[in-house]
Amino acid sequence: MPDPESLPIANNSFEALRNNNQKYVDHTDLVYEFASLYRPVLLTRPRRFGKSLLLSALKSLFSHGTEYFKGLKIEKLWKEKEQGRTYKVIHLDFSTFSFEDKNELNNQITYILADCAKRDGVNLPDDYKDRGAGLNLKTIIESAPAEYVLLIDEYDYPLTHSLGNKELFESYRQYMQGFFGAIKGVTGDMRFIFITGVGRFAKTSVFSQLNNLRDLGLESDFSPLLGYTDDDIHQYFDEYVENAAKTLNISKEECYSQIKAHYDGYRFHVENESTLYNPWSVLNFLSAPKNGFKNFWYETGGAYPTLVANYIENIQNVPLESIQKIEIGADELSTFYDYFTVTPLSILYQSGYLSLKVEENELGGQSLFLVSPNLEVKSSLTKLYYVAVRKDAVETKTIQNISSAIVSNFDKSDYEKLIKTFSAALNTFGYDDNEAFKSEHYCRDIVYFTLTLSGINAQREVISADGRADLVVELTDKRFVFEFKLAKTKSSEDKLLKEAENQILDKRYGEILPLKDLIRIPIVISSKNKAIASWKLL
Repeated sequence: MPDPESLPIANNSFEALRNNNQKYVDHTDLVYEFASLYRPVLLTRPRRFGKSLLLSALKSLFSHGTEYFKGLKIEKLWKEKEQGRTYKVIHLDFSTFSFEDKNELNNQITYILADCAKRDGVNLPDDYKDRGAGLNLKTIIESAPAEYVLLIDEYDYPLTHSLGNKELFESYRQYMQGFFGAIKGVTGDMRFIFITGVGRFAKTSVFSQLNNLRDLGLESDFSPLLGYTDDDIHQYFDEYVENAAKTLNISKEECYSQIKAHYDGYRFHVENESTLYNPWSVLNFLSAPKNGFKNFWYETGGAYPTLVANYIENIQNVPLESIQKIEIGADELSTFYDYFTVTPLSILYQSGYLSLKVEENELGGQSLFLVSPNLEVKSSLTKLYYVAVRKDAVETKTIQNISSAIVSNFDKSDYEKLIKTFSAALNTFGYDDNEAFKSEHYCRDIVYFTLTLSGINAQREVISADGRADLVVELTDKRFVFEFKLAKTKSSEDKLLKEAENQILDKRYGEILPLKDLIRIPIVISSKNKAIASWKLL
C-alpha cells in the first residue's frame, strides 16, 4: 500500500516537501523558461492550484540554487545559467496579512520589509513606519549590495475581498497602483519579480505603472505550469489510483474515469487541447479513497464562495442552466480581466467555476464555451446558485438532507426511497418556477441538478447507437438510465410510462462501454401534483 504521507496535501513549503520525499509533479522546465529571464511576471489561477507552492519553489531556487532540485528538470539548466549565484528574496503573501484598510495593509507590508532589511544589514530611516511600503522597498533594493528577488503571493486578496464595498475597494486599488509603481522604479535593480493572484486587473488600473509585466496566463505554453495533466496522474500517482480502486472495489480504469469526471477539466487557454486536474482535490481523494469522491474544492473555499455569490446577485432571475454553459467569442475573454467592467461570467471564470471548452459547430467550425470544468465544480456552482444566488433561496440543510438521501438510496439500492427523493427535489427546486412543470426536459433537469448537487456523476442526453437517453448516472459499479415523461392528465400516465419503457428498451439506452450492471427506470411526472406519478424498474 502506498504511503499517504508522501502526498503533499496542504504543504506549501517546497523545501519541506523535498526533505520529506513527498510527491512533486515536475514542471520545472516551464519554471526555467520564465525564471531565467530578467522581467516581472504575473500568473493567475483559481484557488487550490498550487500557486503558493510554486512561489516557495522559486524562493528556494533563488535563495539556494539547485540544492533542493536534485533530479528535477531544471537542475542542469539552472546550474548552467546561474553558475551558482544566489539572491536575497523578499516574499510577501497578502492572504496571510491581517488588515481592515489600506493603512493597516501598508503596515503589514512594512513589517515584512523591515525584517528583510534587518536580515540583510540595511538600515531603514528612523521614520520608516511612517513611510509608504513602496519607499521602504526602494531603500532596501538600492542600499543592499546583494541583488534581490521579489515574490508576491495573492496580490489581489485585498481587492477581491472588498468587491462589495466600492469605497474600500477603490482605496485598495489606489494603494496597490502606487505600490506597484514603486516596484517598477526598482525593477532594473532586481533579478526577478513574480506575482500571483486569482484574478487579473487590467493594466489601466492596478498595473498601470508596472506596464512591463509579462502575463503567463495569456501564453498557452504555460497553461500546464500548475495543475496535473493526464500524463502526470499516470506517472506520479498510478500506485495511489490502484490502491483507491482496490479500496472502492472497482477496476483501475473505472477509478481513473471517476477521478477525471470529478476533478479534471480545467482549461486556461483557448489554444490548449489538454485539460488539467485540480491538485488539491486529487491529493485529498488519493490520501483517503475510502471516503469516496468528495467535493474538496468547495468545502475548503473559505470566504470565496460567499464573495462570488454576493457579486453575482444580478443573475437571480437567470436559469441555472444558462450559467452552466455559455457560448462566447474568443475576443470576449479579454474583457474578463478587469474588475471595473466585471460581469458575473468574469468572476465565475477567473475563480474557477467556469472553464474554456471548444466544440465543433454545425458549420464545421469551432465554437467557444464557458462550462463548469468537472462534477466537483458543477456541484459547487449548483449549490451556490440555490443557496446564495436564486431569489427564492433554498436552505443549506434542505440541500444537505436531499443530497444525503440520494447518495444513501443509491448505495442501498433503495429505489422506492430514491424516487421519493426525486419527488422532493422536484417540489423543492421547481416550486418557484412557473416553467418547471410545463416541460419534460425542465423536470429532467431539476433531477439532474439535484444529482449534481449530491456529487453524483450524471449526464444528460447520453448518445447510444439508436438515440439519446434522458439521464444516465455512472456509479463505480452500476449504470442507471432514467427516461422521463411529463403527464398533463391523470389518464395519460399509464400510456406515457409504457412509452418510456419501450423507448429505453428499443433504443438500448445504457448499453455503452464500459459495460456495467445496468438499471433502467422509466419515470412519469405529474405536472398537476409536481411529483413523480409512476415508475418502473427494468
